[in-house]
Amino acid sequence: MGFILKKLSVYFLLCRGYSLPISFTSWLVPFLYSLMNGGNIYHGLLALFGILSVHLATNLFDDIIDYLREKILIDRGRKSGFNFQKNKCICIINGDVTLKEAFIVALILFFAGIAIGIYFYLIYGIRLLYIVIAGGILCLSYPILGCLGFGEIIVAVIFAPLIYLGVNLVMSGNFSYDILILSVSSGLLSVGILHNHMLLDYKYDNENRKITLCRLCGNEKNALILLSVIIFLAYFNIIFNVLSGNISGYYLITLITVPLSIYLIKVMHIHIKNPEEEVGYNIFTGNKRKLEQLAVEQRSFFQKFFLAQNLQISFIILLCLAVISEKIL
Repeated sequence: MGFILKKLSVYFLLCRGYSLPISFTSWLVPFLYSLMNGGNIYHGLLALFGILSVHLATNLFDDIIDYLREKILIDRGRKSGFNFQKNKCICIINGDVTLKEAFIVALILFFAGIAIGIYFYLIYGIRLLYIVIAGGILCLSYPILGCLGFGEIIVAVIFAPLIYLGVNLVMSGNFSYDILILSVSSGLLSVGILHNHMLLDYKYDNENRKITLCRLCGNEKNALILLSVIIFLAYFNIIFNVLSGNISGYYLITLITVPLSIYLIKVMHIHIKNPEEEVGYNIFTGNKRKLEQLAVEQRSFFQKFFLAQNLQISFIILLCLAVISEKIL
């Protein structure tokens, strides 16, 4: 039993399981919305399993591509060794998992998602097929297009309209305009998490000439300005559609997270001046006991990563409360 749990923990690290809350929260809003409107709960839960499987597979496939890219440079003598940020590919490098085993796990996860997609296609037809194919192409192309500055765009499309419309369709048999509106804010904050991640890795990506949206901004200050704009647009979308009468005023509850957004921008502003400066521990910066076990640089990174992630989670929780309140009050 201990061996199995250890192996599962290795796979969790291998697939960057810590990023799963992004998928889960993106699924949660359309799930609750559809459920409150008579949607099929079992189809919703099955969709979650498919979404998580594809997310983990994409993370792993991304690491495999990066590992192979680095290995080619090492074999050609252009690099002396692997130089990844924040334990990326560490399970493969340390030999905890072979490259072949990692590839097999990625295939199993991808096929699990594909099987679920086929099942829903047989029920809902061509409309769902468009969503499944679009999602599959974007996930498979992420390791390549992500290195060309399109990573944030891919995340925006996958975690916003595709997941929202897909879950809504498999649970309700149709699409909702309200869901599409809500997906915009959720998608923007998901993009914010990735953009924040890239900002934390700016110097590393710059040294390795990796093309990201952050690097395309020209410098870290411009990248921080863009992060501020992305977050602002998430709130603006809610305010605009409430004032336009497209969604109810209950959704204004999400504005409670504005102070947390300001705090994130402030922390990242300090990060640009001094990347190793630690953030004070609070409920939004991760588990203090676990973080203190990490090296200073890694601890600082994960505090800022979790801060951005927990902003999105907090926003989504309030979005869910608005969905429920709108239905029962």
